[in-house]
Amino acid sequence: MATQFKKSIENIYNKMVIYSIVTAIITIIVGIILLFLPNLTNKVVGIITGVIFVLFGLTSIYKYFKRDGAKIYTLNIVFGVLYLILGIVIIIFPFSVIEFVTVCLGLFLIINGATKINYGLWLKRGGCGAWLITIVAGAFLAVLGIMMVFNPFTSYALTQIVGAFLIISGVINLSDAITFKVASKEIMEIFW
Repeated sequence: MATQFKKSIENIYNKMVIYSIVTAIITIIVGIILLFLPNLTNKVVGIITGVIFVLFGLTSIYKYFKRDGAKIYTLNIVFGVLYLILGIVIIIFPFSVIEFVTVCLGLFLIINGATKINYGLWLKRGGCGAWLITIVAGAFLAVLGIMMVFNPFTSYALTQIVGAFLIISGVINLSDAITFKVASKEIMEIFW
């Protein structure tokens, strides 16, 4: 029974490693797009965000008119109009969204870096040789994330920097995933 449970854990672990590899490759691709097509990327992100707000607005207005006396939707006309106005403004000025997206990406890198530092500490505890690389990579990502959150860059330069950071993050994540795949037996021994 214990062997069957261990095989189940190994299967889950292998699936997580494959997921990490796929995620890292997608991150690299998005980074390349942001790095080499910043103007188009900024505009597309802004327009998509604006369209989402317009859809929220239309949905809220629809709920107001189809509420059949439900008091919960009484203010939906106000929310719907505000969403519509915000969505239209964002569609007209799509580059205003980029700073917000950049802050979100910076937070993502900080969390990703902290996660890697945690993994590195666990690897060190288990005696795996890749612990230092994982901790350094995590610290690097966290610093990049902090720089992105508190950046002084213009939106085009910022988008290119975000693209470069995502490429670096993707390469580091891919490297870690491959390391975890190669050292899977030792890592399973650490946690088993």
